[in-house]
Amino acid sequence: CAVVDGRNGLGAVTSELAMNTAIKLAKEHGVSIVVCHSSNHYGAAGYWAKMALDEGYIAMSFTNTSPFAVPTGARGVRAVRTNPFCFFAPAANGDNFQLDMATTVVPVGKIEVMHRINKPVPSGWGVDRNGENCTDPEEICKMGGLYPLGGGEETAGYKGYGLGVFVEIMSSVLSGAAVGPDVQSWSVTRNGAINYGHCFIVIDPKRYSPGFDKRMENYLGKMRSLPGNVMVA
Repeated sequence: CAVVDGRNGLGAVTSELAMNTAIKLAKEHGVSIVVCHSSNHYGAAGYWAKMALDEGYIAMSFTNTSPFAVPTGARGVRAVRTNPFCFFAPAANGDNFQLDMATTVVPVGKIEVMHRINKPVPSGWGVDRNGENCTDPEEICKMGGLYPLGGGEETAGYKGYGLGVFVEIMSSVLSGAAVGPDVQSWSVTRNGAINYGHCFIVIDPKRYSPGFDKRMENYLGKMRSLPGNVMVA
């Protein structure tokens, strides 16, 4: 394991050092967890996971960011961001599984696009300042927030909220970065360093039961051959 101090530098620079360190430690020990604090926006979560995937490793990549999601049951209080959940795994013959998703119903950018083109957002994307379901993108952007993955409490949005909290714990509580409601807004008017946290996990599947890559290839093939149009990336 290792902790990287980003020193308020570019998130991409901090993350490259962290993932390279995680890969190096996984080569030595089979499993590694590297966390970062005092960093900034690190871009696409999947970019960092692919670095390890390309070397035949299972990889996970997480980051916290400035709050925009309203926790299940809260009243218009942003306390979690879109905190991405990213997991990549290799398979035989160049195949692989890649999951890179927000832990909110949609990313912030989709709300911003609807605001710019002056169109309502679909029901279930966000809430107003009172925590009620809202289709007005301006209200969601300025006063409300996003639903966690799953939507409201009646559609099990607490599961997405729980995933967002998981990412927050792994990225920020573990590293010592700013956490949840204490993370500043991502704007030029913020008060000092934003102090984002990241987490990178790398696993060498060859250290476990032999034949992981072939089993993965077989599993992915079975999923893709199911009736209908099953999406397995």
